Amino acid sequence: MWFSKFTFFDKQPGLSELISEDFFTKPFAKEEFDNFPDIDSLYPNGKTSEYFPIPEQLRLPEECIELLRYSNGGGIINGEREFGFFSFETIREMYINYGFPIWAPAFLPIAFNGGGKFYAYDLREKEGFPIVLVPAGNLGYDDDCWVFLGNTLEEVLSKTTNVEEELDILYPEKELSGKELQYKQLRIELKELEENKTKNQIDLKTYLLSKKRIEADLKKLQENE
Repeated sequence: MWFSKFTFFDKQPGLSELISEDFFTKPFAKEEFDNFPDIDSLYPNGKTSEYFPIPEQLRLPEECIELLRYSNGGGIINGEREFGFFSFETIREMYINYGFPIWAPAFLPIAFNGGGKFYAYDLREKEGFPIVLVPAGNLGYDDDCWVFLGNTLEEVLSKTTNVEEELDILYPEKELSGKELQYKQLRIELKELEENKTKNQIDLKTYLLSKKRIEADLKKLQENE
């Protein structure tokens, strides 16, 4: 199997029952609607299936079914890349509980990275289901809501870097201006000064003089904005 070369940090009994083809496309039950994110303004027409159509192609690709038959939920680690994958039943729960039917109905979450980011299948097309990384708190189809990881789980999990590095493409670190760099450095100095005082690593006179200087420099920067 494709996953035999990977290290499992969590192994569960494999899924033995047959997987129903309509498990993910069957209409939401009332108790499932009760698990939708509880924001009334999102449901001007009420919580009924007609207002939350499920993409007809919403299903698990065979590679994921193979994995669940080996371990129905568990975890794979490769270097800094962590893949905590959900059981078959939990996939539908995560899909509903995090509001995918509202914001990204064709993204099917299958795992967490250990830091609040979903691995999900992008099922917007009827074939060729790529794997994307989706922050749990920023679901959607906009370009700043997800990033492409790869075309297969084997491809994605063969990389050893922390998957969150992929998000640098979406959220590049802002280049600070000279004034912003000065402000940042002064805040670091002030924090270190307070820590040294707490640890009794600086005498009171030096602490007070240094604190007065730093605060004066910060004030100057703020006045010149």
